[in-house]
Amino acid sequence: MLSSPLSTSPANPSAREEISAPPTSTADDVLALKDEAASLPDQSSAVEERAGHEADAETAASTVCEQADHEPDGGLALDVEHVPVDDDPRQWPRARKIAVLATIAFTAMGGTISASVFFPALGSLQQELKANDALVAASVSSFIAGQGVFPLLWSSLSEVTGRKKCYIVALVIYVVGSVVCSRSSSIGVFIAMRVLQSLGSSAVLSLGAGTLADMYDTHERGEKLGVYYSVPLLGPALGPIVGGAVTSASDWRAAFYFLVAYGGVCWLLALWLPDTFRHQRSLAWRKAYERAQQQVREKRAKARSVLSKPTSTSAFSPLKKIGTALSAKSGDVKVKIRFRDINPMAAAGAVLREPANVLILTYSGLIFGSQYCMTYTASRTFAAPPYNCTPIKVGLVLLAFGIGNVVGSVGGGRYSDYVLRKMKERNGGKGEPEMRIKSTYPALAFLPPLFVAYAWTVYYKVHIAGPIVVLFFLGATLMIIYASTLAYIVDANPGRSSSAVACNSLFRGVLACAASQAAEPIMARVGHGAFYSGWGVLLLLGEAALVIVAIKGKIWRAASQTRREGEDERRRQRREKRLHSLETQK
Repeated sequence: MLSSPLSTSPANPSAREEISAPPTSTADDVLALKDEAASLPDQSSAVEERAGHEADAETAASTVCEQADHEPDGGLALDVEHVPVDDDPRQWPRARKIAVLATIAFTAMGGTISASVFFPALGSLQQELKANDALVAASVSSFIAGQGVFPLLWSSLSEVTGRKKCYIVALVIYVVGSVVCSRSSSIGVFIAMRVLQSLGSSAVLSLGAGTLADMYDTHERGEKLGVYYSVPLLGPALGPIVGGAVTSASDWRAAFYFLVAYGGVCWLLALWLPDTFRHQRSLAWRKAYERAQQQVREKRAKARSVLSKPTSTSAFSPLKKIGTALSAKSGDVKVKIRFRDINPMAAAGAVLREPANVLILTYSGLIFGSQYCMTYTASRTFAAPPYNCTPIKVGLVLLAFGIGNVVGSVGGGRYSDYVLRKMKERNGGKGEPEMRIKSTYPALAFLPPLFVAYAWTVYYKVHIAGPIVVLFFLGATLMIIYASTLAYIVDANPGRSSSAVACNSLFRGVLACAASQAAEPIMARVGHGAFYSGWGVLLLLGEAALVIVAIKGKIWRAASQTRREGEDERRRQRREKRLHSLETQK
């Protein structure tokens, strides 16, 4: 879909832009008028000349304002994702886009490895820091909760600074948190630094999808989002393997030394990373631009108000009136991003006002909560009899789940793009975000039974090959669904994809934190079978919500669009009323 360009939009993506219209011929007339008046040798003749020029000046100034009214306001394109920009990331060479994708995927994996890298050494950490089970669990849950909450902050900051600066600052924070964690001598400091780690690692997890949305159009995002998320999904499986290897050679602090090195490498890569953010495609910038345009209109109205006053009572000479009118036409339009434009709570509120978003985000949170709960409890499940796995073997068992995640994420993303393409062809070339959800129907049928299968193979202590096979297919099925729901979240929220993905991280983090805290007490009471069967029931209910979105989502989005248009119209009427008041002011 084509859209009108921003007629006055600059290409440089900064938070404050100055946009100037070219000077007009009226300005030359004013200068000529001054020269002509100065060259008159006879005083009386000059007075007569000036009387005639006053009438001409009034006419000239009025003409300037009339011309300004007929100038385009640089109206903002409705299709914000396709506003023309300089150095459009979607036009970058394929190799450059793949390099950016690989960089953010590799960096994002650091955040997921950090969650579980010290699991093999929980015993020695607990003993050395003199912590009880509750505090050790808090060090895990606080990290996951932080990764859920902090993305809202990063998504808002990226609307001002761009994505690259956020990545660089966040990785510095991550490295500092990792260094202090490695040298902690008390559980309190350790937990606080885990929160700092989560602040640093959450930026790429929330902004990565926005970076991909900057580079790839709707029809190719499913596959690319699948590839992007497939790499971090290996983190929960690789974490225990890496942690077990480094801690077996030293102690639990070695795991954090590894994270320091990993973070340093990611920081160096971030320095190279080109920024994909373009402010013209940001809803926050659009709001600021509309406000700046309103200020220009008000300046024009004030100019008319001055021109309408009699010369004898006005403090402005005719020449100054022309200057005032010219400033209303060709003066600078300063676009300033204010806090209210990037307020993370307001951004989240705008996303959560949409019922389809709420249902999708809740289901996405349930998927991640179940997945994290499974990897968190697996270290105890497979370390206990009859499996008696070492930490490294536990990691290898979970690697089956991680490989399934990769297969499901990449394959599911490609399948989602394929379904979207076919359904667009049947719909006259027009695609809808809900088409993404319909690609998940086959996987939805298998997900609850696979959870039940895992629950009872572990409960009855079936040979370890049984749970490993189930984990692989469970990981693939989860990610086929998750890749499509994430693509829906991005596609259904144009211009605010980072905020939508940040809300997704919030729901994931909160539900995963709650699940990790509740898992051990519930499993101790009801056992593996009932616990994971319960997860299967919860996900079945979530699937019903997903189907409702697939059916009703388009209607809800249309109703929301109508509501927003009504709000825009009321704002426009208020602006016009204010302009009218300024124009009639005497």
